[in-house]
Amino acid sequence: MRRRDVLILGAGLSGLSAALRLSDLDVELLEASEVIGGRTRSRPLPGGAWINYGAQYVTDDRPTVVEMADSLGVELLPSEAFEDYWRMLLPTDPGARAEAERAVARIEAEQANPRPMTLPELDGQSFADWLGPLSEEAADYFDRVCQLMNSSSIVELSAVGGFWVWGDQRSGPWNTPDIPRHDRGELIVAGGTGELAAAAARAAGVPVSLSTAVTRVRRDGDGYAVETEVRGRPEEVWARRLVCALPAPIALSVILELPPWKREALFAVRYGRWISTPIVIAPADQAPAPFELVASRPRVRYNADSWMARTPGDMAAGGGCFHSFMADAAARVVWDDSDESIKSGAVRAFLAAHPEYGERIERVDIERWRYGLPQYRVGLMRHFQALSEAVGGIHFAGDYTLQSNMEGAVRSGLRAGEGVAAAF
Repeated sequence: MRRRDVLILGAGLSGLSAALRLSDLDVELLEASEVIGGRTRSRPLPGGAWINYGAQYVTDDRPTVVEMADSLGVELLPSEAFEDYWRMLLPTDPGARAEAERAVARIEAEQANPRPMTLPELDGQSFADWLGPLSEEAADYFDRVCQLMNSSSIVELSAVGGFWVWGDQRSGPWNTPDIPRHDRGELIVAGGTGELAAAAARAAGVPVSLSTAVTRVRRDGDGYAVETEVRGRPEEVWARRLVCALPAPIALSVILELPPWKREALFAVRYGRWISTPIVIAPADQAPAPFELVASRPRVRYNADSWMARTPGDMAAGGGCFHSFMADAAARVVWDDSDESIKSGAVRAFLAAHPEYGERIERVDIERWRYGLPQYRVGLMRHFQALSEAVGGIHFAGDYTLQSNMEGAVRSGLRAGEGVAAAF
């Protein structure tokens, strides 16, 4: 059995951030998939464009992500793709639009009034109930924005969760002057978001074991034995300390002997699924083979962001990629449909919005994210502080422990790394 000072379970952005902090120790990363980076996965395309399968952009309330990128030499580019996204999605009907704008004013008034997030009127009722009766078009507007930002319905989100995902910052539910920000505007990662994860792995310089799924964690002497499955073959690794950067449901299923308070907290975490269907557009002077459509479901929202996320540059002339994705409400409906059907549904929705690219679709990819985004569900806040608490020598990281985005992933990994470092 291999022996390490520290094992980091999961090589997404939170695990990699912990590895950066702990690189002076004997550390190994264990990752179930064949690639690092988790939901930052991306792929370069010929000509300089790229495909993002997950995380897309860095808003001005993500200063830790920007600091990490700068320290690693990762280029960040300005982008306005998601600027004022919630205004662009407002209902077109004047009455429904006015109704939605009145509700937005109520939200902003609440965001200016910080108070304990565990209050029953904040954590104990849904965002939908807090909003109150709305026309179908106005309610759909709020549901679309919440699906886009947290892969959650207004029925699933708590009231405070709705405040958290709304507006120009998502670091917390309250709009106060002390929210950390950078001064470079909205940014994207040049070459794809996965470049940030790749640079972090290089800088950490620690071993990474891919295709290594953690199946069980048990106490063993003054440390922990981690049972894994490596391409169907069982292996064990031992370490004095662990950083668990697995999704909460997986952590709950593999770590034995967790105390009841920790099990209850992890059980409270729910994830919204999403399905990425990036659509690659060929340059204007190329003529790819026609994309062959098959049957897809009617009345399913195969795209969540109205085609806002895309690679920079002149798409009309040089081509590029629309980083299309489906949020939880639609992803659940089609989850078990064939890849071809889901891709075809995405292409039909795309061509309805952008018929000018009908003869230029070069490829369509697909990636299902079972653990897409941790949701700010009703009742979560009473467990929230416990999510990040260590249990013995196991330290917990992941955006579910802090905030549901890249900033939360990075900061939680650094925090867990600090906790482990203090023990050595």
